[in-house]
Amino acid sequence: MIHSLSLLTPAAVAMLVLDCATAQPFDRSTEPGGRPLPPTSAGAVILTGQALAGDPGRTVLDAIRRAMPQLQVSGWSWSHCPVVQLRGKDSVTGSSDPDVYVDGTRTVDTCLLVTVQAIEARRIEVYPLGVTPRAGYPTSGHGLILIFLQRADTTGSRD
Repeated sequence: MIHSLSLLTPAAVAMLVLDCATAQPFDRSTEPGGRPLPPTSAGAVILTGQALAGDPGRTVLDAIRRAMPQLQVSGWSWSHCPVVQLRGKDSVTGSSDPDVYVDGTRTVDTCLLVTVQAIEARRIEVYPLGVTPRAGYPTSGHGLILIFLQRADTTGSRD
């Protein structure tokens, strides 16, 4: 009797699962606002358009600091790069700098933040938690800064 019940249980579970299956896609119209949530992670800051073109002398770091007052620049490294902290300083020795990517390529330091003018960028995405919905970027415990530069073939319109 016990053996027949043990065979019956997996069959009952399989029938229950098959009854719950559906071929209908998920209906997003029932979500708040009637549309899917935006594909950004919590705390992300996206800079485009006027935020980047406002002052031609502003660097990428200046534009980010203006949008994120909580960003800390605690000094300069031996290679004359800013020491940037999005999430606070590590308790162990080492760099607390966020990972910086320009057009999908990781930079070795944060110098690019002060050598590239903000007006040269098409879009800057800052992820303090180090997680982005964009494919191809690994997570970082110190945050991510993604910079997408203007292209020569753009028509002059900004995002």
